[in-house]
Amino acid sequence: MNLSYQKSKLDSGIILFELEGKILTTTDSEELAQEIATCIEKNEIRFIFKLKNLEYINSTGLNFIISSFTKARNAGGELVICEVSEKVQDLLVITKLNTILTSFKTLDEAIQNFEIKTINN
Repeated sequence: MNLSYQKSKLDSGIILFELEGKILTTTDSEELAQEIATCIEKNEIRFIFKLKNLEYINSTGLNFIISSFTKARNAGGELVICEVSEKVQDLLVITKLNTILTSFKTLDEAIQNFEIKTINN
């Protein structure tokens, strides 16, 4: 199975994407990339990627995540990841992307991160 996802808007305005399957080609993430672009156009710029059910990504998948992270940051927002599957976490460590992306063990921790940033700003 290639990539599928569920999008939801949390009460705090954060956009949650729950990714499932695999990202192996740019075609796999095209629809999701367009969703993110549409959100940014609407000034919805705080994102959480829940990666619990993302089975596998290769360099194309890593590029998609970094590109999404960069677009959110360039728009003045943020993208964090949570509940990262073991295979994806291993790849993030090997590529040292775990030092760039902010990752949380649970969805609640990721949401709290945004709430703390809002209070401190």
